[in-house]
Amino acid sequence: MLNIGALLGKKEVLRLGRRQVTVPKLTRNRMKLLTDHIGTIGNFLVQLFLTPETERSVFIVAGADVAIDEIYELTSLLSDIDIEELSEHASLAECSEYLKLAWEKNDMNAALKNLTGLIPPAAQQFVQSIVKRMNQAHQEQ
Repeated sequence: MLNIGALLGKKEVLRLGRRQVTVPKLTRNRMKLLTDHIGTIGNFLVQLFLTPETERSVFIVAGADVAIDEIYELTSLLSDIDIEELSEHASLAECSEYLKLAWEKNDMNAALKNLTGLIPPAAQQFVQSIVKRMNQAHQEQ
């Protein structure tokens, strides 16, 4: 089978601990697994991947307590590798790269922008005002 991603220089396969895994396609069923699991990490991941790469390390350190466990849990859900095995054998760098590649492979930035276009302007302003207040509250802490 022709691997278009490999031809375009996109990484499709990587190591997670002792295993070699393929970056998943995020189907509706996979997304349902994620959304059923995601709590605070959903907002964190969206903000993380929308944050310029040069500023990501500061963002990660600020949310490290929650983020590390959640990154391993999300990686486990997507890779079908038991979380105990990941915790023992896979590095944080491997897990975060896996999630990043899944995000990119599935063009989630474009999907989020498309979804934003479906939201009426008044609702967008309402959501943006909530996000702005949340960001202000975090800055004040």
